[in-house]
Amino acid sequence: MTLRALPKPDGFELREKRADKACDGRKWLPEDALYDASRQMHDDPPVGAMIVAWYARNEESGNVVLKYRCWHEHDRQTMALAADLVRDL
Repeated sequence: MTLRALPKPDGFELREKRADKACDGRKWLPEDALYDASRQMHDDPPVGAMIVAWYARNEESGNVVLKYRCWHEHDRQTMALAADLVRDL
């Protein structure tokens, strides 16, 4: 599998250093997280499953809704990955 990294967002290095120093994801922008993940997946390609999840605002109600995209090689791998992620968080 060959994955290409997303383009580096302007100011990424500064925000990365701030986030790493403070151990605080609020120091990043969403595009920073996606870029860093794509860069890591380029070096260590996903095996078995992958999940990208985020909250979005429903235009009609204004409520926050869960959005996600996933990939898996076999049934239930995404569910197993989500369970591992929850345990790790």
